[in-house]
Amino acid sequence: MEEIKNLMANFKGETYDFCFELLKRYGGRPEIFEYVCKNYKRRPKNGTIPVEQYFSKTEIDEYESVYGDTVNGLLNSNIKKCNFGLIEPNNFYTSLWDSFCTNFASLKERAFAFYYTIIDATIPYQYLGKPISMSNERFKEIIDKNEASINKIKYIAKSGYTQRTEEASLLLNCLEELEDFESKVVVLAQGMSLLNKPSVARHLDLDTLIKQIDKKIEELESQEGGEA
Repeated sequence: MEEIKNLMANFKGETYDFCFELLKRYGGRPEIFEYVCKNYKRRPKNGTIPVEQYFSKTEIDEYESVYGDTVNGLLNSNIKKCNFGLIEPNNFYTSLWDSFCTNFASLKERAFAFYYTIIDATIPYQYLGKPISMSNERFKEIIDKNEASINKIKYIAKSGYTQRTEEASLLLNCLEELEDFESKVVVLAQGMSLLNKPSVARHLDLDTLIKQIDKKIEELESQEGGEA
């Protein structure tokens, strides 16, 4: 993989052209797809190895419009299959590439799928295990059971902490008070929903802004006092 590593670190051009170049040089080998997915971070700023232009920006926009949802659907499907134990995590990239080869016939289509995958936020893939799911009735039952803890979460959200570590530590204390896993999951879900509300974020941003303004006023007053 040294040639791939060197090209990935030093190519000059667009990432989608880099992906086409890989397929053109080495064919659709799953191990190369996996290596690039695991190791690609960003396009090199000062690349020294030029790659040919295979796509225009207009083509990429068209491919995204036509094929973007399909790529995302296949990617999400393979992630879910791994998480639920239908695919071995070690076979994730092979399975994903096979699904691309099945659904995309041309080299350009597969190169686009390659490109659209490595720029996705869920890549590199991390196996997190099977997520818990429950019925709405069970969810409501656990909410009622843990009303006191959820009220604490609501209070944390209203209290206007400016540091995430402050909120996180208090939220963790609430979770540690709970005995069973399902209760922790439901209370955490409520906490994530409350603490991510736009109104809360705006409130926190406003608090931060007010403190910054107060600090600036103090600095100005201090400077004026020194000049006097």
